[in-house]
Amino acid sequence: MTLLNQVFDVYIDLNITLAMTALVWLSVKLLMARFGNKLDFNIQLGLLNGLFALILLSPLAVIGYQHLQAAAMVPAVPSVNLSDYAVSQYLRGGIAIPAEDFQSLLGLRARVSENILTLAPGIGIGVAVMLFAGFAWFAGKLVLGFMRLNRLLDACHTWRRQGRVHLLLSDHALVPFSARGLFNHYVVVPTELLAEPEDLKLVLKHEFQHLRQGDVTWEIGLEMLRPLFFWNPFFYVWKSEVERLRELACDQKVAEHAQVDLKSYCMCLLRAAQAGLKKRQTLIAQGRAVGVAAVALLEVQDRLLRRSPAQKLRRRVEALLETNRIRPHWGLVGVAVLPMIALIFLTSLSLQKPADWSHDRLMLSTIINLERLEVRNDTMAQLESVNTFGQRPLR
Repeated sequence: MTLLNQVFDVYIDLNITLAMTALVWLSVKLLMARFGNKLDFNIQLGLLNGLFALILLSPLAVIGYQHLQAAAMVPAVPSVNLSDYAVSQYLRGGIAIPAEDFQSLLGLRARVSENILTLAPGIGIGVAVMLFAGFAWFAGKLVLGFMRLNRLLDACHTWRRQGRVHLLLSDHALVPFSARGLFNHYVVVPTELLAEPEDLKLVLKHEFQHLRQGDVTWEIGLEMLRPLFFWNPFFYVWKSEVERLRELACDQKVAEHAQVDLKSYCMCLLRAAQAGLKKRQTLIAQGRAVGVAAVALLEVQDRLLRRSPAQKLRRRVEALLETNRIRPHWGLVGVAVLPMIALIFLTSLSLQKPADWSHDRLMLSTIINLERLEVRNDTMAQLESVNTFGQRPLR
């Protein structure tokens, strides 16, 4: 197997693992909502970010485990490989199809991958072109977004500076937002907000909380991964969950501050949305809105297949009024999340190709050979019957 094949296999495994983890996350979320249990937003956000990091690291964990297993440094355990399990079920009679057809199904992924990597005519070259074009399109959008953001930051006026955090004033920003470079962090505030000192204090608390949570770094990471996962709908489900929880967790932290009045904070969000929408209508023809690598106070732009900004704002206000959020100890959360970690590792491990020929696979190969021999014998018998048809019997 070439290095390119191995890299492509890891890429497919990551997409499948992400899909499985997202489905389990949504299922657990629905179950908790059904029973009236609402987990703290900050804990949910931390879990999502941690699980995503584990998904990205899962190939390395599997490689490490396989090396330890080869060196007999971990105890031998039954195989969790999906294809090995399927072969076992077939031999036990759980799958009722011809052996050669079953063998063909087992090798389907390998054949499709090989067709894509070798640009085979038909589906191979079609999928390869789609992947390359999608990667180029979203990578181009990412670069364009960074350039647009950099131009906006350059056009800002420096207001204050505290360590690596720069407070900037912008005549073009629709709403306050946070961004970062390699070493410095930036909080950009619309110039007109200086006329509202109370709102300005709340906005700065909100944006500083984003910086403390590392939200901007996570946003940049997810945007940089978008060109690789652009075709996977579960990546967008995951990113949408992160964006939703990011704002709700930030609102929750700000509202918990003793000096923050909840009503004033909600009205601040409403006024910021109104000002942003009004400014957007004025600047929409100039295309100066920033939509990448930044974490805004709120959204004022509609996005395809997403809730409208008004719906999101309403949900944030409703969440601020909720007081029955569960906040268990981090140790208990760690124990509860162990099944999710095991799911990520086992999913990644089960997708690996079998290391060698097992006893079950030898049995399957034998069955295939016997079926082929039987078909050949039947064909020979039919040919003999045709050759002897119509001949006079010997006396």
